[in-house]
Amino acid sequence: MSTPIGIDALSFHVPSLYLPIEELARARDIEYPKLNKGLGLSEMALCDIDEDVATIAAEAAYKLIADYQIDPRKLGRLYMGTESAVDSAKPTASYVMYMLEKKLEAQYGPRCFRNCDVVDMTFACIGGVDALLSSYDWVSLGTDRVAMVIAADMAKYELKSTGEYTQGAGAVAMTVTANPRLFAIDPKVGVATESVGDFFKPRRSYSKTDLLQKAAHLLGQSLSDEEARALLQSSGHPFWNDSEITVDIFKEEPVFNGPYSNACYQHRIFEALDHLRAQKGPIDILKEWNHLIFHLPYAYQGRRMITEAWVTWTLHSASRQKLLDQLKLPQPEQGSEDWAPFVKACSKTQLYLDFVNNTIERGERASSRIGNMYTASIFMSLLSLLRIHFEEDNSIQGDTVAFFAYGSGSKSKVFTGTIQPGWHKVIQKQNVFNTLDQRKAIDFKTYESLHKKEINTPIIHSKHLYLDRIGNSGTEHGFRFYVIQ
Repeated sequence: MSTPIGIDALSFHVPSLYLPIEELARARDIEYPKLNKGLGLSEMALCDIDEDVATIAAEAAYKLIADYQIDPRKLGRLYMGTESAVDSAKPTASYVMYMLEKKLEAQYGPRCFRNCDVVDMTFACIGGVDALLSSYDWVSLGTDRVAMVIAADMAKYELKSTGEYTQGAGAVAMTVTANPRLFAIDPKVGVATESVGDFFKPRRSYSKTDLLQKAAHLLGQSLSDEEARALLQSSGHPFWNDSEITVDIFKEEPVFNGPYSNACYQHRIFEALDHLRAQKGPIDILKEWNHLIFHLPYAYQGRRMITEAWVTWTLHSASRQKLLDQLKLPQPEQGSEDWAPFVKACSKTQLYLDFVNNTIERGERASSRIGNMYTASIFMSLLSLLRIHFEEDNSIQGDTVAFFAYGSGSKSKVFTGTIQPGWHKVIQKQNVFNTLDQRKAIDFKTYESLHKKEINTPIIHSKHLYLDRIGNSGTEHGFRFYVIQ
């Protein structure tokens, strides 16, 4: 029998600020029950002005090291999944490594990560899962190998967009080892990929001549193309007179098509599930998989996208007649005009509600209070699931957890694992809901000012790690400087 490999320990960090979703609903004239009861949203985690994806990742990683007394000198890799990178060349994980080394220097000496492989992995919201499964492979090829995986992101959308109420931020860090205490991963993974444009963060290009003409128009003046070009050539400012005639701007807010992205998510998930079945053979999901966790752009995404599949699974199971008895409806042919209303009716049955409550709901609760964490959301779902079972004193050792991971662009991975005997001792250190209770609520006006970057002073000053400044000249232009306390 092969040695089990998986998640030995995990920790998390969420920003200390949040906006109540009810305030956003009121300001945007949206019915709050639509967001709360319909999507499962109650609070939105927000980064302060001196926080970025590197600081929240470093906070989660440092907590992981401190909580479980991990010697960083024994870590062979630090792989980070993120789509909120702070640099297009230097991996965000290297900034994280710098902060960790400075924070841990007194205990472990200088450069305690010097022999650690440090990499970012990006594929929208599935980058963290890619980092985890890549580290699984690396651990399996050696002896006593230990990897640290971090999934961290800030989900930011345009103000007044249809994605605004799903925003959030946070990080989950974990170690991957042989004989893990928490969760052993099954090596068989279903994968499905298709290149689509459901959600992406492009470099947006703007003509400098056009920008100058529009600026003149704002001042009540006009410039011809020739006059604008002459001004650009005579300007002594590097923004205007470098050799490129366009300006490329990267924005944190994505270009996205919500309904199309939901459809891509669903299609990739079930293609990946078919791929997993091709490797493992028939799977009785309703019997074999005790818990289902998902990438959660919003808390109820998983339960909503799995409904039709659940109906199909149930109609091919021993529970078929029980479902039909609760419906008091005949079973239509799948794909007929009566099928969609039938599925909707099934979603209101006690049988389906019991399925959601028993297998999905515990993994949603943290997401309701944080919002979308992109790469970290599926791991926060795992943490939420485990912490609630811990608080309820449930025996879940040996249970199977299925991961339904998705990243726009688009790719899905479906895989399973088993909760290990040491899960209880590991998860007792991660009191996620108590941490969420201790955050600071902000009002809507402050939220909008944060979003627009109009605030210059941090709202909360007591942080262990924070962004001090970004260089603005010479070889420091754009480089990020952090303070470690």
